[in-house]
Amino acid sequence: MADTRITEDFRFRRVGGGLLIFIGLPLTLIFARFLLPSVNSVSDALFLLPGPLLVAAGLWLAFPRRKPAVRMTISDDAVTIHTPHKTIALDDIQSIRHHMPVLAKHHQLTFETASGPTTFDVIHLTHEGPDILNLIGIRLEKRGRYLHQTRSEVLGALTGRWQVQTGTAFATAPKPLSMSNHTPG
Repeated sequence: MADTRITEDFRFRRVGGGLLIFIGLPLTLIFARFLLPSVNSVSDALFLLPGPLLVAAGLWLAFPRRKPAVRMTISDDAVTIHTPHKTIALDDIQSIRHHMPVLAKHHQLTFETASGPTTFDVIHLTHEGPDILNLIGIRLEKRGRYLHQTRSEVLGALTGRWQVQTGTAFATAPKPLSMSNHTPG
């Protein structure tokens, strides 16, 4: 299977740039229409600058000049986190936790291995946290392992921790006996 590269997403930057262009362009046209005929000096022309500056800032934001940086690569053998650089072998993963820490503004994935936990921030990426878990789960299933979401001891609610289990993900249960084949006796 081909490696999955998870990169930065410029979606919020592009939306913000488009919003600045949307505000700045009409502002420029209104100021040019009503204030430009009454401009007598350079100081009077300063009132015309906010509109073009907003349009210029919007264009700068909406069209980034660099490629999106790769933040994570998921291969058949390992998960590689690029900032800071760390490679986690799929065989070493004991559990993965998808959570939002207290006082945080975004979700995190915590990979727990024998060598200790590794935390990865899931913010402004091309893939969301559940998508990353699914991609890792698919590669684990090829190795005879699978991710199983744990339940809390209080009321059995699902938690954000996914334990790595050995075996097939969807084991078949024996079929129950039908009533037509059952003889009383």
